[in-house]
This record gives sequence, structure tokens and C-alpha cells, in this order.
Amino acid sequence: ECCWDLPATASSTSAAALAAEAVSQESLNATAAAAAAAVKSILKRAEPTAAENNTSTTQPTADTTTIKVVKSSSTSSTSRKKQKTDDREKHREKHHHSSSSSPKEVRVLHILKKHKDSRRPASWRNPKITDTKQKAISDLHELLSILSESSSNPKELRATFEELAKTESDCSSAKRGGDLGFFGRKKMQPAFEKASFGLRVGELTREVVDTSSGVHIILRLA
Repeated sequence: ECCWDLPATASSTSAAALAAEAVSQESLNATAAAAAAAVKSILKRAEPTAAENNTSTTQPTADTTTIKVVKSSSTSSTSRKKQKTDDREKHREKHHHSSSSSPKEVRVLHILKKHKDSRRPASWRNPKITDTKQKAISDLHELLSILSESSSNPKELRATFEELAKTESDCSSAKRGGDLGFFGRKKMQPAFEKASFGLRVGELTREVVDTSSGVHIILRLA
């Protein structure tokens, strides 16, 4: 399949032989020159292809760079959004701090201990509470003693309070570490409101606060 076709007749073969013998040196030289020219032509045609290959080879680098720039831009955008959220939270915290002498709202953590005389003597910890009020107060004094060891470190104090609230508080806020969020005036029972608004930010009640729900200790966050 890859060979040239052979001559079909003997007379044709003889003619070819005579022609081959008649080839002169000049014809050979001309043939060599034509072959050289053909090679040069082929090489010239190959150069644009090589250039195109080089272009296509470098293109992914440009695309990769573009992807990296887009990714970097996306990361920067996410960081800016997070920063804005943090700034809004800080602004709110600052607003409450700056008006701590007579704030419109406060945010506190608390631990509630119910007793048998509470208005609803039951909780997630105990479906039927039979402890006396004095026992509940005594339990909170023990917790205050534990918390006093962290009073010089605000972050540690808050962390300790939250951990104690999760296991010791009879309020449903226990699952949030005792966090009641922000609340304004006339939202809580009078004694609880007075104690909460009377604390400085980061301050813990020194005495137990008594309400119809039970007895409490409170830590003001904001």
C-alpha cells in the first residue's frame, strides 16, 4: 500500500530505463535545488503554526491569572462584608456602653434557681421542684463563690458563667448560656429589671435577686 505503482508493460519499462540513463548532471542539480526550495517553503509555513502553538500555550497562564484575580476579589468582598457586620455589632455595643448611666436596653446573662414556692416550680432540669427558697439561695451563693475567682478577667468570667448556666439554671435560656439578649424597661419583673439596669457592663451581681420566678444571679454584658 505504501509503494509506488510498477510499470505495466515491458516497453514502458525500457523507455523508463532509457530516460533514466539520459538524465544529465544538470538535471540532478536542478532537482536538488528544487528539493531544497521545497524544504524552505515547508519550514516557512511551519513557523506560523509554531507561533500559534506558543500563543495557545501561554493562554492558559493568562486564564489562570484571571481566575486568581477573580478569586482574590471574591475573598476580599467576603472579608469586607464580614467587617461591615462586625462594625455594626461593635457600633451597637458601643451605643449601649456609652449610655451605660441610663441605657435604653441592657443585655445580661442570668442563672435562675427555682424553689417550691416559685410561681411555676418545674423546669427542664426537674419536672417537680421541691427545694426550699433557702436551699436555692444557698446554691447560688456557691456559684457566686466560683465566679468570684474569675472576676478579674472579663472573658473568663463570662465563659465560666455560661458554662454554669448550661447545667445549673432552671431557665430555658440555659441552652444559650443564660443569655437573655437585649431588653428594655418594663420587659422583666421589677426586681430583675432594677438589678440588671443597675449593673455596669461586665459586672456581676453580688447578691441574689429575688423574683416570683425564683432567685437569680446576673452578669451584664452590654
